Formats: sequence, C-alpha cells, structure tokens
Amino acid sequence: MGADREKILTSLKQQGTALHRKWKRALIILPLFLILLTLAMGIDLYRYRGRIYPHIYLSGVSMGGLDLSEAENIIDSKLFSLKEISFIGLEEENRTVSLYDLGISWDKKEMILKIRETASGWQGYPARLQRIFNPSPLEIKGILDVENGKLQAFLDGMVMDAERKPQDARFVVTGTKVSLEKEVKGRSVNAGLLQKKLLHAVREGQSVVIVPLAATKPELTAKMLSGYNFDQVMLSFSTDVSSANPNRVQNISIGTGAINGYLLLPGETFSFEGVVGDATAEKGYREAPVIVGGKLVPGLGGGLCQVSSTLYNAALLANLTIVERYSHSLTIGYLPVGRDATISIGHADLKFKNTRDHPILIGGELKDGTLTFRLFGPPMEERVELFSSDIIRLEPPVHYEKSAALPHDTLELVEKGRSGYHVKTWRIVYSGSREISRELLSHDHYNPVPTVYRIGTGE
Repeated sequence: MGADREKILTSLKQQGTALHRKWKRALIILPLFLILLTLAMGIDLYRYRGRIYPHIYLSGVSMGGLDLSEAENIIDSKLFSLKEISFIGLEEENRTVSLYDLGISWDKKEMILKIRETASGWQGYPARLQRIFNPSPLEIKGILDVENGKLQAFLDGMVMDAERKPQDARFVVTGTKVSLEKEVKGRSVNAGLLQKKLLHAVREGQSVVIVPLAATKPELTAKMLSGYNFDQVMLSFSTDVSSANPNRVQNISIGTGAINGYLLLPGETFSFEGVVGDATAEKGYREAPVIVGGKLVPGLGGGLCQVSSTLYNAALLANLTIVERYSHSLTIGYLPVGRDATISIGHADLKFKNTRDHPILIGGELKDGTLTFRLFGPPMEERVELFSSDIIRLEPPVHYEKSAALPHDTLELVEKGRSGYHVKTWRIVYSGSREISRELLSHDHYNPVPTVYRIGTGE
C-alpha cells in the first residue's frame, strides 16, 4: 500500500510539473503572437496608409490600392462621366434625358467620406480583415443626390405621356351601314418600379433604362360584341339644319359624332351629358346662338340642343322610358312645340332608359342639311304616335323704344316677336289598331318674345 501511494504522488507531481511548463510556454507565446500580430497589422496599415484596401469596389469600379486623390479622379472620370439616360421600350417614343433635368447628381463628398470610413485606415480595417479571410469583393454603392420634386415631376409627366388607355371594340355606323371595329390594348407604367430602375442604372453607370410597361385590357372585345346583330334600322327621326350659321352646323356635327355608334344595353340609361360632355374649344366647338335668360346670345356649343331634341324624338318613337328632359324657355323652329329637349351641362340633361329586351345601337348622321338619328335593332312590334293637346297661344307683347336718331313719329321694326305657348304632349302606343297605352309626356310653357319697335323723337 505504501509503495502504491508513493507512485501516485510521484505521477501527480510529474503531471503538475508538465502543466506548469505548458502554461509557462503559453504565457510566453501569447504575448509574442500578439506582438507579431500587432506588428503585422501595423506593417499592413503602413503599407496601405492613405490608400484604399484591396478588393474594394465603388459602383463596379475597382478602388483597391488607390490613394484617395486617385479615387476622386476615378470617380470623376468613370462615374461622373454619365450625363444622360435613354428610356427605351416606348417604340417610336424613346427619349434621352440629361441627369440635370432628372434632378439627379452624384454626392461626391459623401462618397469619399464613405470610402474613408469603410475602405481605409483603422475605421476600415475590420473590412480589410474580412477581405483577407474571405477574398470576396466589398461593393460600395455610389451615393446620389436626388431632387425629389424635380424627379417626381419628370416621372409623372413621362408616365402620363407613355400610358395609353385601352380602346374598346365598337360599332362604326356610317349612314345605315354598321361595321365592327376591333379593340386596342392599352398600356400602363409602374412609376415606382421606373424610379427604382432609373436610380439603379445611374449608380451602375448604365445609360439605358427599359421602361416597365404593362398591357391593359379593354372591357369590350370584338368577340364579345360579335353576337349582336344590327343589320336593321328599328326607326329613325330627322330634323332640318339651317346652313345660315356655319359655327352652329359644326357644333351639331361634333355632338352627333360623339353619340354615333353608342351601344345602349337593356336596362341601361343614356345620358346626353355623360356621352357628349361639355362643349369646349379643345373639342372643336365654336360660338353660336344659345338661349340664355329668354334671349338668344352667343355661346360655345350653340346648336347642341337640336342634337338632343332630335335624339329625344327618336327615343320617344322607340317607346323608351324618358328619365329626364327639359323644354326650352322659347319655341324653336325645327320641331313642334312640346317636342324639344334642351341641355345645359350640370343643370339640364336628357336621359332615357332602354326598357326593351335587346340592345339598341344609336347612329347619328348630319348630311345635306338633315340631322338624322337611327336606332338599330329588331323591328318594333308596337307603333308609337305623338300628339299635342290643350295648346294655348300667347301673343307676343309690343315694346317701343324712343330714339332721337329717327325723325319724329318715325316707326322702325327692331325685332319681330315670337308667340309663346302652353302645350301638353302625349305618347300613344298601339298594337296593330288597338291602343295599349296613353302617356302624358310633358306640360310645357314657352315664353313669348316681344315685338320691339324704335319710335323717332328727333327733329
């Protein structure tokens, strides 16, 4: 037992001595390693003092080994050389725009500061160590100075110019002939993606940006409309258009063209204001007489009321339901009293509903002094008549105006008066010879227009 104990103690003593020697060597080697490491880092730092560490790239341009002044020159020559961007993908509308007009420039000061902090000196040394153990390159992105308002204004304008609204397939009506025109796809631009691609291209030194376009589909296609048959005229109604005022004739032509080819589906309501819209000079409308406050005065779009009135009579004869209609304050010469329909955008509209069980195609034509609206669809089984009752004629009053420019008691006609009326208008529907409905359409009042004379009071 004593001999074994002595052997164990001797072994433990030898192990402790060996461990002590290992710790002693470690304490000697570790500081030496740290000294060597520090020395190596110092030599490396000294080697790259004022220069950029290897494997460093700025927007794809190698910066490794360059001093900061050389880096500035490289930035100037390679990155700042990009002066304009070309936008392609717009077919014949490709555009080239300067970076100045886009509100984009390089922030050189911030870029050099970022290089100092990331790729040189003690601040950039962690990235240096990472490149030693992992030689993959470090990519520093260029910093852009963007005038957001200027860039956004350009992008908004470009999106607006590039976008195309899809065009529905439509029926083209020429007189009594109907043809089907195919649809045209539209296109839209993703403004956010366009901006992202633009800034990426500038940072990468690319001079071309492909505009991100997307096709937009029309709501109505030729396939959808091909099932409709409009080879027959259901009914037509015409009024005479005077050629005395060319502006008025042009306004009637434009308004008629806006309605020509309109497809009115079952249950749908036609709105003159919604289809024709406001009369503006941009649409080609001119000044012609309109009734305002019981008087004829020049107004943009004068003559459109003959379009609405002619169409109103066609809707009546087609036995469609009248939703909204207003009479003029004065009588008009191209229709019997009680059969007119005035329009005033925002105030008075003409609306009628397709209460038939089939679509109706509206065709409008102004030809040889005659305005005609034709409704295409299956032949009508019923017959419609319009008539007036309770007509009261209001004689025009006579007004006299004194004038010293005329000899004493001389009488001169200034304006011929116009009678006013009270009138009721009815619609009667027949099936063969049998009356199936009688409807009071309106009870209208038209003001008389005074006859005006000028009477002389001069010497």
